[in-house]
Formats: sequence, C-alpha cells, structure tokens
Amino acid sequence: MNNFSDGWKIGTTSYIDQRQVKFRASSTDISDRLLNGNSRHLNSLNQYLYSFLNISTKVIFKVVAVEESEKTYGPDASNKFSDKYIFTALPLGEIVNRKFQPGVIDIPMVGSNIYACDSDDLLTIFNNYEEETKIGSLSGYPNIRPTIDLDLLFSGHMAILGNTGSGKSTTARLLIKSIYNQLNNPKKYSIKSHAKFIIFDLHGDYKNIIEKNGQGKYLKNNEYFLPVGELDINDWASILSPSQRVQRPLLERAVKYSFLNEEGQKRLYAAFSYNAIEDTSVDSHAARKFQIMKYFQHIQNELKLPSGFPKMVKLDNSNSLCIDSEKKLMRAFSLYYGNISDDIVTGLQNSLLKYIGDRYMDAGLPDKEKILNKNCFLKTKDEITIEDLEKALEFVFSEEEVLGNRQARAYSEGLVTQLHNLKDKYSNNLFNKNGGTPITKILSDNNGISIIDVSQIIDDDGLKLFSNFVARHLFEKNRNNKDREDFPIYLIFDEAHRYIKEGIITDDSIFNRIAREGRKFGVNLTVISQIPSELSRIVLSQTSTFIIHRIQNSLDLEYIRKNVPAISNDQVSRLPYFAPGMAAMLGSSMRIPMEISIDGTYKDDTPPISMRITKDKINN
Repeated sequence: MNNFSDGWKIGTTSYIDQRQVKFRASSTDISDRLLNGNSRHLNSLNQYLYSFLNISTKVIFKVVAVEESEKTYGPDASNKFSDKYIFTALPLGEIVNRKFQPGVIDIPMVGSNIYACDSDDLLTIFNNYEEETKIGSLSGYPNIRPTIDLDLLFSGHMAILGNTGSGKSTTARLLIKSIYNQLNNPKKYSIKSHAKFIIFDLHGDYKNIIEKNGQGKYLKNNEYFLPVGELDINDWASILSPSQRVQRPLLERAVKYSFLNEEGQKRLYAAFSYNAIEDTSVDSHAARKFQIMKYFQHIQNELKLPSGFPKMVKLDNSNSLCIDSEKKLMRAFSLYYGNISDDIVTGLQNSLLKYIGDRYMDAGLPDKEKILNKNCFLKTKDEITIEDLEKALEFVFSEEEVLGNRQARAYSEGLVTQLHNLKDKYSNNLFNKNGGTPITKILSDNNGISIIDVSQIIDDDGLKLFSNFVARHLFEKNRNNKDREDFPIYLIFDEAHRYIKEGIITDDSIFNRIAREGRKFGVNLTVISQIPSELSRIVLSQTSTFIIHRIQNSLDLEYIRKNVPAISNDQVSRLPYFAPGMAAMLGSSMRIPMEISIDGTYKDDTPPISMRITKDKINN
C-alpha cells in the first residue's frame, strides 16, 4: 500500500476493473473537518479523489455512485446497514510532477488509500491553460473556476444543447463575449486577426455583445440583403427541394436562363424557334405551331427577310402571296401551317439563322451554351432578381413543351408555388436591395465578429436558404484560399434545429459537407439547439465538443445517448435534473469531462402570458 500524503484520507480501494474502482469509507472518514487550516466538505457525486501510484504520480478519480454498505446478517432489521459506504469512481487522468495528464495507464492496487483532492489538485487539473477564459465554477466546488482554451474549443465543430430556460443562450453569449474581448484586447495567445465569427441571431439574444468602437459588427435586418444573382443551384435546391430526376434539371436550367438580358433572351427565343421548326418528331402540329408563334411574338421586330425575298409564294392551289416583309412571312407560316410552301419554311429558317448569327451555331443547329456564355447577352449578378428566376422557369417549361414534354409544367407545380411564396414573403425584406448592402460584401469586408439579425426571416424556409447561402459562400471562399490557415471561419447557428434539420437537408447539403470537410479548410460549425433530436445526424456525429444543459425530453435524451460519442449513460441520466446554468462539457477540446455552473442569472427567456389582471389595471 502507498501512503505518501498528509491529505484527507477517506477510504481504501476494495475493487478494481477495467473502467472503475470501488472503495469503502466510514461516516467519520467523510464528515466535515478542518485540515491544514481550511474547512473541508465532501459531497456525494462528482467529487474528485486521488490515489498515489508512486511518489510523484497521483491517479485522479471522479465519484459516480455512492451506496450504503450492508452488514452481515443479524436478527434485527436495524442491524442490516452499517455506517460504512461504498463509493464508485471513474479514473480520469494523472498528476505527474504537478502537471495533469488526461488518461490513465496504471491503476493503484486494491488496498491503496484514497484521498479527497484539495484546491491545489483541482487547480492543477482545471487551470492548466495560460489563457484566462473562465465562464463558471466547477460543480461541487464553487471556488474552482476552470479555464477554457478558446482556440481548442472552437478548433472543431461544437454543439451547445439544452431545453428552453436551461442556460444555453447564456453560455453562447459568454463564449462569444470572451472571443470579442480577446479580439479587442489581444494578448500573447490572441485570436488571428483575419478570423471571422458569423453568428445567426434569431431573437436579439446577442445584440448587446458588440460595443462602440470595438472590433465587431451587429447587422440589423435592414442593413443587408441576399443577392439573388449569387445563389447557385445548390442554394435554390436547399429551399425548393426539387425532385432529383425531374425538377432539379429544370431548375438548374432556369438558374442559367435567369442571367440572360433582353437581347440574350431574344437570341434564345430565335434558337428555340429554329429547333422547333426542324423537329418533325412532335406528334401535334397544332401544338408545335402554337409554341413557335409564342416565340415569334418576342422577336418579330428583330427578324429581317433573308436573301431571295421579296418573292411570290404559292400558298395553295388557288392563292399566291407576295412576301415582301417579315410580318407577311410569319403570317403565311401561321395561317397555312401543315400545308405550307417549302419557300416559306426555308425563308423563315434563314431569317432566324441570320438573326442568331453563325458564331452561335454548331453542326447546323443553334448552340444554347454559346449564347449563355456570351457576356454581352448576360446581366451582372447585381441585376438579377427573383422575378428573373420565375420568368426563366416559365421559359424552361416552354422549351420542354416545344421538345414534346407536356408533363414538365404539371410535374413542377409545387416547385413553382414554392418559388412564388418565397418571392411574396421576402421581396420586401431579405431580397430587398433598397438601402442595404449585399451580405457577400459584408462577409468579405468584416473580420472579427459579425452578428446577423435574422429576425426578418419569418419562417424556416427563409432561414434554410439564407444560412445555406452564407455557409456555402464562406466554405467555397476558404476552400480556394491558399492562405486559409490565417483566415479561419466560425459559423455559429442559433436554433439550428430549424434549418440544419434531419430529414429536410440532403446528405450532400452544405452543412453536412462542412461537418465532414470543414476543418480541413478552416471552416467550423457551432450549432445551438433546444431540440437536438431534430438536428442533422451527420453534423452531430462530426461534432467534437459538446456543452449540454438540462434536457428532459426522452427522445432528445435517447438521441444524445446514441449520437454523442463522448457521453456516458450515467451522464445522460443526470441531464434531466440539471439546474438552470448547469452544463456538462465534454469532447476533444476538454482535458476531462466536467460539469460546470455557468455564470449568469437564469430565468425563462420567454415567460408565459399571465391570465390574471392586477388590481391597478382593474381600477383603471
């Protein structure tokens, strides 16, 4: 047996296995006392103990269970129990030469003395970082305030979880405030000057963090807008959820067509008209004629008679017409479609080819991609509106109908309805350019903390679109940045279950992609949620650090049990009984898991509306 300490001995080990130790203690061993001039008290659970492995090494344990020891059988029921107790504790790490190392290689032998950690031991375990960031006190030890390494904490993906009123928003505010203070008061271990922290603020919980003249910005909802021209097919797909086989190809084409200016649209109308005339596979001549004439009306003033006209053209057995203008050529085509002179068809095709231009032809047919890639036919990204996408989608349906696909429009009614609803809800706020700055410019210009007020985004669909765009834009920017090590990005999403939701985001969504690949490109997620069971499983499975407050819902508890790798069944079973502000902190950025009482005054942020009337109101 080892006995190197004059500390508080509380028992001796009686059982050891691969994951825990047990020791016996009497009521006198664990009663309050004065030791070396200090008052000492021992609670039941979450107490930190140690046993000597050798003269320079202490093995640290944490109490997870306490039970009363039974006596040998006696005649009286009162004799069944003694004043002795059995403690169960888990090994956490070692203090070697006054430095703490997480993890245990060897366990002291049965019969070794067990001692209660004093304040020096606890400071060695929990104040091992040079950076002085403290957000609360250790559970059971109100005088011990663990230090937190912000760089480690945010070096991977993080989740802050807890029911309403449990303290998760207070925890998030304290961490963001600590980042803000370090950015504005740089020390030896300061945050990189080009780091970006982007916080989505849904309810104004973080607006008081930014101070005047400090490095950081709070963006009110009328100070920015989402530039429609910057959205790509993945952004639109995240909100419109098109079917992969039918709707997504149509939507992708519409996104391309939405960039065409008026001249580019006319060129495309001419190309479609020519293709429709060439295509003899369409089963209904009347339907094809209708589509061709539909395109003609947009370009009739642009077409000119080809060479060889004016000329007399025989229309039928008894009538001829002098075609001396483009309008007469088109009228003849329209009136006598199906029984028409080759001269009229050829003349019309040559007229269209002349307008389209040889450079935009390939193998005798118009090449749409050449038109779509010509800058003179395109709007700038700043000019694109959601109305342009609506028109482009209609354009795509017409194109499909010319090609004989009569079902494309019917199969996409839901897609069109969603787009209309999105326009109606957000044209005057999220997409409104008046007085605001494109969010892309703000994200590019601002380093440090940017807190974005997203209260104008009234539903989950809008949140999903906006968050998807911001995440994708920053991820792609850093992925293409060779100096990304100096430009880390931290995305902090409040109420993440509303838009990073299992079942509504696809496996290849930008959030899942960042969860898998983000660390490689310097992009990290922090998700804050009161309903963890609704979060993306991929995001949570790739999260390395968890701060978990009180959770009482059985579905959420089971979800945490299955999807948080660093948590034990014992820790999960404690979560429903946490007081407001209590949190379990665990994961790769923590030397050891710990329970901490977060600083702050706690109350329900959204108290219920009372049905009672005060006397003053009654009297008034």
